[in-house]
Amino acid sequence: MTSIVMRVLSLFPMIVAFICGILLLASLIGIQAPEQSEQVPLIPCGVPGFQSCPVGMTSDNLSIPSGFILLDIDATIEWERPDVAWVGLVDASAADTCPPDDNGLTDCEASEFDFLAGGNGTDGMFEHSFTPGDTRFVTGGNPGSADLASQKVTINIECSLAWWVEALLFFAGAGLLGSAFDMNFPLISGLFGRFGKEV
Repeated sequence: MTSIVMRVLSLFPMIVAFICGILLLASLIGIQAPEQSEQVPLIPCGVPGFQSCPVGMTSDNLSIPSGFILLDIDATIEWERPDVAWVGLVDASAADTCPPDDNGLTDCEASEFDFLAGGNGTDGMFEHSFTPGDTRFVTGGNPGSADLASQKVTINIECSLAWWVEALLFFAGAGLLGSAFDMNFPLISGLFGRFGKEV
């Protein structure tokens, strides 16, 4: 009777270990978010009417909540016209010193920004791992660019669990499986019991 009860009880750690395994496998594969794209105006640089090279900035912050510390969020940003424009990512605090106007343009040039990723000189794409906090996208024209059209900027995001969460899931799953196995076949506890007697 006792063995039957133990076997029934062993189902619970096995089920939880199975769930841990599914979560770990999904994290290792990664979850791809739907691709996002947007048409962004090109900004002239160093041409008549635009002697300076102003930088455009998004008006809203891209906010990653603190709870997302459990995740690895890897983004790939690409744009169509690296020959005439660049795209970058800066901390949201940059808007305090270089706020965008109603047209999204700042009074600052690229050299006045501390880029987290991308920026002037970047060749059409960059990758960035987001962490909790606020950021903003910025864009500008390459020297001599007079194009007033727009370009498509594409963002691809892949999410997975942080490495330390994956490690916790692995050890938790392994421990639960070992516990379930020992409840059905008390070999491990028997070995420890014999070792204790010998000592």
